[in-house]
Amino acid sequence: MKYLTKVVETYRIDNEQEVESFLQELKEDHRFEIAKYSSTKKEVKVKGQVEDEYIHFDVTKVFNDEKDPERMVTISYDED
Repeated sequence: MKYLTKVVETYRIDNEQEVESFLQELKEDHRFEIAKYSSTKKEVKVKGQVEDEYIHFDVTKVFNDEKDPERMVTISYDED
């Protein structure tokens, strides 16, 4: 039998306010626990000039304890 225990997801988010809002959404979702997260501000430069900025956001979601999994979890990634 296969149990999903955790996933690591990486997002590109426009700004810090959206990161905070998204993190709050994640914390309110009781289908998983957040094991860790990190965010890093990134700059896209062209010829030394900053053309774009964004936040690189990683989150590790835990669905089951690896040693004693309790439930079957199915993940679906849908395109908007």
